[in-house]
Amino acid sequence: MKRHHMAAVAAFACTTLALAGCGQGDVQSSGLSDCLTDPAGCNAGERIEGGEITWALDGSWSAWNQNTADGNNAYVSTALVGMWPYIGQFDPDGAFIVNEGIFAADPVLIKENPVTVEYALKPDANWGDGTKVTVDDFIYNWYARSGNQDLCKGCTPATTTYGSQVASITGEGSKVTVTYVDGYYSAEWMYEEVLSEPAHVAEAAGFDWKNDPEQMKDAEDYFSETVPTWSTGPFKIDQAVAGDFVQYVPNEDWAGDTKVTLEKVTFKVFDGLDNIVTALRNGEIDGASPAAVTSESITQLEGTADVSYAIAGGPNWEHVDINTRHAPLDDKVLRQAILTAIDVENIIARTYAYVQSDIQRKNSHLFRNGSEYFTDYLSATGQGSGDIEMARSILVNAGYEWDESDQLFTPEGEPVELDFRYSASKESRQVTAELAQANLAGLGIDIDIRAIPDADLGTVLAEGDFDLIAYGWSSDPLFVSSASQYWNSESQSNYGGLKDPELDDLIAQISGTLDYDEAAERANAAVKHVIGDAYVLPIVDTPVAVMVSDRLVNVRDNWASQQRATYNLAEWGVSGE
Repeated sequence: MKRHHMAAVAAFACTTLALAGCGQGDVQSSGLSDCLTDPAGCNAGERIEGGEITWALDGSWSAWNQNTADGNNAYVSTALVGMWPYIGQFDPDGAFIVNEGIFAADPVLIKENPVTVEYALKPDANWGDGTKVTVDDFIYNWYARSGNQDLCKGCTPATTTYGSQVASITGEGSKVTVTYVDGYYSAEWMYEEVLSEPAHVAEAAGFDWKNDPEQMKDAEDYFSETVPTWSTGPFKIDQAVAGDFVQYVPNEDWAGDTKVTLEKVTFKVFDGLDNIVTALRNGEIDGASPAAVTSESITQLEGTADVSYAIAGGPNWEHVDINTRHAPLDDKVLRQAILTAIDVENIIARTYAYVQSDIQRKNSHLFRNGSEYFTDYLSATGQGSGDIEMARSILVNAGYEWDESDQLFTPEGEPVELDFRYSASKESRQVTAELAQANLAGLGIDIDIRAIPDADLGTVLAEGDFDLIAYGWSSDPLFVSSASQYWNSESQSNYGGLKDPELDDLIAQISGTLDYDEAAERANAAVKHVIGDAYVLPIVDTPVAVMVSDRLVNVRDNWASQQRATYNLAEWGVSGE
């Protein structure tokens, strides 16, 4: 799942992958060999005009609208990177680069009370059809992500942490001003996603989105179901099928300064890592940056001519979540026992350690282990330790009992029988489910493991169709709003339905300061509290690989971007050497 500029890195403490805390792995090949020392400039080279490439994706999607809870998918985020109006990107050095196709400069804080931010649009910024980006587009995005039924009736945004805090948006010429409500003081105001879909396209499709909240919802549904014909990026979609492929051609109306050289770029979904590696070895594709890597796949790459690869800690972090809406998991004590029984170190040893030898267990939901703001509140609780005796004592003290066959029963006499769900194509998550099943058998809990087709993950999460589930969040170097999206009682991305008023108060405080250090301190307080709720068990910052044909230049991995290697798509090209 993709987070909208909210996540788990923090303060650029790991600004290069070579830092020990960032978990740098092995680097092979000539093209990527200097990524250790020059992560933002490695594999650079002169490009020739022309060329067609195919880039593999290892996961699917079912909707085109990233605003919505069921469309909040990291794979569609990557598939749309060539045209979506992101505020900008962090590069592998941790430096933020504002979107050159839309903005003439970085956002400017022009007032602190109330917080007021000014955006300067490029004079030529447009939607790929000659229609300029205007204040209405900012307002459309606000309504879509507000969570306010008076603005968008029936909308289910992935996050409301931005939209719910906007008081007004005005525009004059090329300047757009966003004024926030009293009490909003996010230390990460500069990175808020202020654009998504074009207002004029919604209007052309017949939706009076500005005046009718029901039609605003209809417009959001339209964008979810319709392949985008518009673009603010270096490319525009020529043809596409949801969950299968996106084919790009250059966007002649792009207002960015970077020259595009490629004639065609295709993002194609492949079922499983083995098929991606085989396709790369056979020359069917030019590269991939999958969300997981195995020792077998690396062995195959080592013997492949004209292919470069690198392994490193990526932006994704794996975790196990519990659905608090399903009895008996609404009992915090049971959740604490379950998370205590799960052995995280064993999961890591069986899934990732053979790929990256120095990999560490993740002990914070918001900060990487190498961050200056990292504090380990998790280990002392025993959660993730695999300590069955400790877990059983937690249950005994709460009145749980076992029958002659060691089946666990609640204090009310109900057997504890649960399911555990995972993405079908992700071998590491299947192993996680199987190991958790074995751990929980030690508590007398029967676990039914059920796989999820990749394209259905968003739907399963949004509908809460799970008891326990293993999945990942894709992150970037921000943290202020992440807790709200993950755990706020009203968040559509709070998939397990946790409702904790005290935690809500702590989350609200994170966005109550413009001071970054103070915001981090408040974020850690929220982390400590959610650990007490036994809701989410972090596993690891997932080691990932980028694999690239040697004929490509300016392609490299990027731990700081949700889009990984595709973050600088406009710069990609065929080598002129």
